[in-house]
Amino acid sequence: MDQRIRRTSADTVASASASNRLVVLDALRGLAALGILWRNIFVFGMPTVAFALPEEWGETVVANVASWLFVVIFVDGTMRGLFSLIFGATAILLMERHARAPGGLLAADLYFRRLMWLIVFGIVHGYLLLWPHDVLYVYGILGMFLFVFRNVSGRTLLAIALVIFVASSLKDGTGLSLDRISSDAFEAAQSEQAASRSETETSETPADSSGSSQPQEDSRLKSQAAESQDGEDQDDAARQEAEEEAAMFDELERMALAEMDERLASYTEVVRNLAPETFQEQTTLFFSDHILDVGAMMFFGMALYRLGAFSGRWKSSHYAMMTVSGLCGGALVGFLVHGTSAVPGFENWSIGSWDAYLYNLRRLLIGLGLIGLVNLLVRRDAGQSLLSPFVAVGRIPLTTYIGQTVICVLLFYGFGFGLFGSMEHHQLLLVALAINAAQIVFALAWQRSGRQGPMEWLLRWLTQKGPVPPTDAGPEHRG
Repeated sequence: MDQRIRRTSADTVASASASNRLVVLDALRGLAALGILWRNIFVFGMPTVAFALPEEWGETVVANVASWLFVVIFVDGTMRGLFSLIFGATAILLMERHARAPGGLLAADLYFRRLMWLIVFGIVHGYLLLWPHDVLYVYGILGMFLFVFRNVSGRTLLAIALVIFVASSLKDGTGLSLDRISSDAFEAAQSEQAASRSETETSETPADSSGSSQPQEDSRLKSQAAESQDGEDQDDAARQEAEEEAAMFDELERMALAEMDERLASYTEVVRNLAPETFQEQTTLFFSDHILDVGAMMFFGMALYRLGAFSGRWKSSHYAMMTVSGLCGGALVGFLVHGTSAVPGFENWSIGSWDAYLYNLRRLLIGLGLIGLVNLLVRRDAGQSLLSPFVAVGRIPLTTYIGQTVICVLLFYGFGFGLFGSMEHHQLLLVALAINAAQIVFALAWQRSGRQGPMEWLLRWLTQKGPVPPTDAGPEHRG
């Protein structure tokens, strides 16, 4: 590795500040590791179409809508984004620590080997542990490209992040992606063929010459006929709309039942059913969506690290402004996108078709707000006590993340307890919180042993091609 890696001003602060920086990173990583389950639990526990229908899926409408609003405003995409922010910051931290360590090229070798094994973990997590939406595979690949930017200044990294962020938002808003372009091209070809067949049939069918106009007909009779026809047209339109709505719900029900059959099957059947989705996530969607989505957040994390946002050297007033503007701004955007359609009386506040453009802005704002909040809390003894459970989880994030998959697969799929599709939105959210509580207890107990988490130990063992002392677990190797 290049020994001339630029050291940030954060590296020159007192040891207390350095310690606070690690606490901030660990706490945010722990929060992201726990919070990502608040969205993923709905993928594990209910059909895809049911998540967007909280008023239809179940009987406790108010609790379901409230749970859904909480998730789509504060969690959906946000915790993944926070994970990506912290990954980018940790990548800089790792490379700087490797640069200061002796070994020259060995340091770079360890960095890339670690990422290579993350990719392997992601493949196993996706195909064998049955989580198609795995992030480890994406992080492993994109993390390799971050190496090139290890000496770039914070402002330049911020500019790169903004460019990728805008490109990702435009892509989401316009719906352009490789997957969508391919689908649209196929649908256009199908429509063209159908139109061609229709034109052929029309040309071969004689025109109706029964007489649509009769100049000699009495005008009064024509007016009455027109009014009668208008009434019939309105009835037909209302009837057609009702039939289309019924057909739509029938189709949604069919899709939900089909997904339930897939998830409640045997292990080998579920592997076979989910493999195409995992393949798409790690190939087509990786290029069309994940590079921009995850890449922007990684660069934001690297930029914030360079600019000292995680070192605690900013003024409290700056962190407070970051917290209030981030959390309030993100919540406002989320409400304008989702809340206006779910809360009576706010329909006129809807931002309509702009919602897709603002998806990235909402989650970035909330992520920045959480970074500011944690930096404020870590400056107070009471705040550090409040953060201690998240810090403990943040030191075993890989174990936490993969552990959630194992628990949920056993709870919801057919070869386990088979609870898929049997719970409402608020019930699934309570299950997620119960799993979080168990993982916090585990993390706190494990922390007392002084060891790395099981998955973290395995990753380091594979990276270094041999066992390492369990107590030799520097912060650079956490998650």
